[in-house]
Formats: sequence, structure tokens, C-alpha cells
Amino acid sequence: MLRFATILFFALGFSVNPAFADVPRIALVIGNSSYETAPLVNPKNDARLMAETLRELNFEVIEIIDASQRTMKRAVRDFGKKLKAAGKDTVAVFYYAGHGVEVKGENFRIPVDAQIESEGDVDIEAVSAPAILSTMEHAGAAVNFIILDACRDNPYATDFRSGTRGLSRMDAPKGSLVAYSTSPGSVAADGRGKYSPYTLALSREMKKPNVQVETMLRQ
Repeated sequence: MLRFATILFFALGFSVNPAFADVPRIALVIGNSSYETAPLVNPKNDARLMAETLRELNFEVIEIIDASQRTMKRAVRDFGKKLKAAGKDTVAVFYYAGHGVEVKGENFRIPVDAQIESEGDVDIEAVSAPAILSTMEHAGAAVNFIILDACRDNPYATDFRSGTRGLSRMDAPKGSLVAYSTSPGSVAADGRGKYSPYTLALSREMKKPNVQVETMLRQ
């Protein structure tokens, strides 16, 4: 958990507060829906909603819909470069909606072009979540916030030896916070409306000024 001062700084960085207008804010938002195996309705809508919300909060947003593995990896690379260039006062946000799986304790984001037939294919075809977190950490931003609305049921589960549901817990380094749409090891619904319940609620709470992150996530 982040120290109180860091949490407070991050919350103030989120709010539309003129006193913090000069703090750089950069976000990478990815929403993957158009999978050949088990397509999803909401992630592209969720990503667009989150991108719109972050822009309202004065973030520079890299928004990507239905990304291939190559597109995702290049986006993460370019995101890291932008964070490093922006300096050490930067507030960084990575948001992902789409399929995600856990293999042997490591979480992966699934590109729309992934060809996965067994657990062994995941490391080759997907994008490692710890690698994304490492890129953000090495960029040296003041605060890194990772939002994963990706705990939908594993579409490849019948071909996986482990049979794991949901995602495993990731240990966030100092100055970072990882937020899941459900508890580690559990599965969240895609939602029956246009947006997932988690992202819709998160978008609403993020717009409330001067709210600490812990309170925002509880709400």
C-alpha cells in the first residue's frame, strides 16, 4: 500500500485542481474486444470511457482499441519514453480492459491476435503484466497507477493444466498501486450494459475532487 503522502499526492493529481495544473499526467489506455476466441462487448467501450475521463482530468492519453501484440508492446515502450521525458513529478496511469490470464503466478494481457492453444503459448503470444509495471517503474514517475479490468473468465481454460481462474496478486513497487476489478483469483463479469460495472463506477468516482485513492476505490 502506498504511503499516505503519496496517496494524497496522487489523489490531488487526479482532481481538477488549478494548484496542480503543472504536474504532468500521462496515461496509456488499452481496450481489447474483437477476439477470434471469446470476443467481448465492453472493453472497447470501457477504454473509451476511461480515456475520456482521464482527458477531462488533464491527462495526455494514449488510447488504443483492439490491439495486436506488436501494437501493445510498442505502446508500452512509447508510454515509458513519454513518462521518462516528462520527468519525476509525473502521474502515470495504465488502464487495460480485455482478456487477461494467469500462468504460474504471472499475469498476462491478451492481444486480440493471440493464437493460444495451451499454457505454453501464453508467454509467446501475450503481454506480461509485470513487464508493463517494470517499464513504468524504470521511467521514474512520481506515482504509477495500474488499473486492470481484465479478470474475465479464461477463454482457454480447458487447455490449461493449472485451471486457474482470474488473475494473481501483483506486488507493486514503492510509488505504485495496482487496482483490480475483482479480488485476485476471482472472475469479474463483462457487464450487461454498455460498460463494465467496475469501469463505470471508477469513472464516476475519479471525477470527484480531492478524494484519497483508498476512498475512491472503496466507493
